[in-house]
Amino acid sequence: LLYASRALPLDLQALPHVLEQINDLLKPTTIDGAVYNELSRVHRVHGASRPITVGAMDGAATRGRLDIVRTLNNTRTEGCSSKTGVGAAANGHLDVLEWLHKHYPEKCNLEEEIVAAAKGGCAEVVQFL
Repeated sequence: LLYASRALPLDLQALPHVLEQINDLLKPTTIDGAVYNELSRVHRVHGASRPITVGAMDGAATRGRLDIVRTLNNTRTEGCSSKTGVGAAANGHLDVLEWLHKHYPEKCNLEEEIVAAAKGGCAEVVQFL
């Protein structure tokens, strides 16, 4: 955002409300991508009130971040989608997949998860499923 403010004419740079509006416009309405990468940093910078969707848990599971999946489960109400288990299976994150099957069995799609795990060469996950 610093670069965006530098691109503005000097007379607009001097108006803090304009910079704030640009900041709000450029900031995403949800911060899912940031959440599944570094949840604690997101909370420090944006606070816990910024909207998070099921995409955050999908991304955390896909990256094998069981710690973040658990935290999101305990602190948010969004839950997960059917893509959550598929992402974990495709990348061989058996611990995440086992956790999802225990806590969100209704969201698990065995057929898609098996195909994703097989395509990813994750034999241990295929055996589990």
